[in-house]
Amino acid sequence: MAEASITLGYWGIQGLAEPIVKLLEYLGLKYQVKAYTSPEEWAADKATLNTPFPNLPYLKVGDKTLTESEAIAYFLVFHANRTDLFGANNDERVQATAVRGVVSDVTRDFVAFIMDASKHAEQDKYFEEKIHPRLARLNAFAAGKKHIIGDNLNLVDFALFHALYILGKMDSKVLDNYPNLQNIINNFNAIPQINAYHASDAFKNKPLLPPTAAYKFRD
Repeated sequence: MAEASITLGYWGIQGLAEPIVKLLEYLGLKYQVKAYTSPEEWAADKATLNTPFPNLPYLKVGDKTLTESEAIAYFLVFHANRTDLFGANNDERVQATAVRGVVSDVTRDFVAFIMDASKHAEQDKYFEEKIHPRLARLNAFAAGKKHIIGDNLNLVDFALFHALYILGKMDSKVLDNYPNLQNIINNFNAIPQINAYHASDAFKNKPLLPPTAAYKFRD
């Protein structure tokens, strides 16, 4: 039986879909991307999606359509029969869930900053108050670990890497005082599938933000 085709739908930026793209690459699943370029284009397709919760990103696998980033990631792990990515035991699974919550908090904070042009001139102050306290706790948690939960790659590493990557684009020195997190990034980058993807035009040519965004990265 032929493998069901996979289509990932999202705007033509990294955004919420990028950890999913990296997961697809890591799992070696063949996929195509439907990159929307306008709200009108998305609105036309939105009404046709076979899902009770139409949204971006979405994932189509055969006649199945999934939305919500976490649900999509979970589906792909099950689809590829790689439930080891949830953790080797219950303790790791619980730890991964806690770290995912912290990563969501960090992401929420920097997205709120990016979307509020009135704060852009005070980035250093904002980072000191909102971002660095969370990074310090993550750095302490990552001590002595190859990946954020331990020796084995975990699903939460994909979301963590993307958050840290964006923060690094906002401030190239943001991780200078967090060597454990830098080690986590280096180990994630060294994964052959991830390294190959990061070297590809598909990654290099995909912007982090839409061209209309008021925020401009420092580097």
